[in-house]
Amino acid sequence: MIHVASMLAFENLSIDFETPTGPVHAVRNVNFEVPENKVVGIVGESGCGKSTVISAAMNLLSNNALVVSGRVSFEQQDILKLSEAELRRIRGEKISMVFQDPMTSQNPVISIGKQMIDIQYRQTELGVKQKRSNAVDMLNRVGIPDPEMRLNQFPHELSGGMRQRISIAMAILMKPSVLIADEPTTALDVTMEAQIIHLLRELQREFSSSILFASHNLGLIAELCDEVVVMYAGEVAEKGSCHDIFHRPTHPYTKALLACDPSRISERTRKLPTIPGDVPNLQVIPEGCVFADRCPLVHDPCYNHRPKEFAINAVHKASCHLLHSGN
Repeated sequence: MIHVASMLAFENLSIDFETPTGPVHAVRNVNFEVPENKVVGIVGESGCGKSTVISAAMNLLSNNALVVSGRVSFEQQDILKLSEAELRRIRGEKISMVFQDPMTSQNPVISIGKQMIDIQYRQTELGVKQKRSNAVDMLNRVGIPDPEMRLNQFPHELSGGMRQRISIAMAILMKPSVLIADEPTTALDVTMEAQIIHLLRELQREFSSSILFASHNLGLIAELCDEVVVMYAGEVAEKGSCHDIFHRPTHPYTKALLACDPSRISERTRKLPTIPGDVPNLQVIPEGCVFADRCPLVHDPCYNHRPKEFAINAVHKASCHLLHSGN
């Protein structure tokens, strides 16, 4: 059931990737919503399915991807079934994306100004002068010094932090209702990372946008997000408000993930905690819980039956046999 105020909804989404050795079941039965004017974070280890979900939200899945089931709903449409022409009317204008590496998302042989003018191609009522003025205004808003000069520069002439700020300016230029960010601070230093997170939150409030933010960094998720989706091995392990996930986690994986966060370690140690074991092979999905082999609280049903989602409250939900057994 989609919440009335949801901007974006993932409904029973399952995606495989065809490989020479057989299909990889990358995402399975993913269900969550991005409410209006909220920031939703997706967190989990590398390979948990964050980027696949993010790509599906923009229908940017690779050619070897197969949507096995489910849909991605936006404005009562399934994004995964839209034609290229229909997608062009949505991308950039209604849903926009900030990629992990601006050097691969910005055209290296076209000036920043030309790229920002081209983004406004659907605004046929505006002349080039007005579009350039819009670009300057947006660069100002994201804190780019001397924006007029930057419009004449190329991506390689700018620092990493400045390129990412410009990527954000490009993404919000058309004032989209949903902004998607896939690990946008990975290549930045800690100071610039904090600035980008602060900027995203300011812009979200200014434009009343919804944001879907993927990261492996728990600190960033805690600082930016209103709600959190914890993914493990292609499935949603737990989801809830930021406060629920960080202060009242219920799934053993969520608890283990939080225990590995350096900021939560009170004693000085030479060795950071880790989660023992390995992520399961996504070509051969276990019959029971996908976290069973690594779970410190595992018991017999975990190996034989897939856990059903359990509602702790209206927003906070987790998939774990322990919750159903009352332990």
